Amino acid sequence: MAGGKWPRYCRSLLVASVGSAAKAFPSRPDQAPEGVHDLRKTLKEARALTRLFLKSVGEPARVTIAALASVRRRVGRARDLDVMEQRLGRLAPPVEIAKRIAEAIVRERSAARRAHTGFGTSASRTQLRAIAKRLEAWELDSVRDGDIVDAVARTYRQARRRGRLAFEADDPAALHALRSRVVDLRYQLAALAPAWPAALTAQAEELNELRDTLGAFNDLRVLARFASERCGLSPEAMSALAERLEAKQKKLRRRAELEFNRLFAEAPNAFAERLAAYVKSPMEAPAVRIVKMPRRERQNTD
Repeated sequence: MAGGKWPRYCRSLLVASVGSAAKAFPSRPDQAPEGVHDLRKTLKEARALTRLFLKSVGEPARVTIAALASVRRRVGRARDLDVMEQRLGRLAPPVEIAKRIAEAIVRERSAARRAHTGFGTSASRTQLRAIAKRLEAWELDSVRDGDIVDAVARTYRQARRRGRLAFEADDPAALHALRSRVVDLRYQLAALAPAWPAALTAQAEELNELRDTLGAFNDLRVLARFASERCGLSPEAMSALAERLEAKQKKLRRRAELEFNRLFAEAPNAFAERLAAYVKSPMEAPAVRIVKMPRRERQNTD
């Protein structure tokens, strides 16, 4: 029995996302920060789409998520250093503090560049192309449209639960865990947006705003840890920096909580029913995207 149209459509989006990441993987250690950031977003999109198949496909989906995480970690340090540099500029601490941190970032970036090798880039691209090829072979005949709806509803429930716990406990680590599910939900709703573009696109965009707020909060947390561990700041300087960081984080936390309460006010069952109605009677029928890799890339994956 043929499966639903939405599973095949979402799988085609997933294949395209992984293929795009393979092409975008940085070939040089001095790759522009925007390129590295876009690559990480593409890999997160692929993770979110893979999570749609966790229940229906099982182990192949879990293996894919682990493989994508492994690739993403290879560019994680470069992204952290770029973001810390940007946050430091916006934070504008006293010159002597900013100088010490900036010098430490330069040292870390130099070490990261020395560790960057052409072999690592080639291996990552090959791994991503192999993942895309395996995705195309997934058997989806038993996967129904309702399975995709259930997967998105599960992400919504998880994000809602994580957010309530995180804000109640005022736990920075829990807020970061919330962000990962917000990211997943954002990409999953964007994938289903053809079903009801006005509603789902708007919700995905609002989730992206929450993602950015939570991301800025965590970036400051990463900067604080880096300053404490790598910059040799005096206790007085560290205290002055921490005061600035905490003031900014408080504002971001308040904003994130307001955004979260608005975006997750809907009961999980109501969210699932609404999404199921959109998918059952879509404004646009999902059209499977045919992704053709360039000839040279097809040969490299054989």
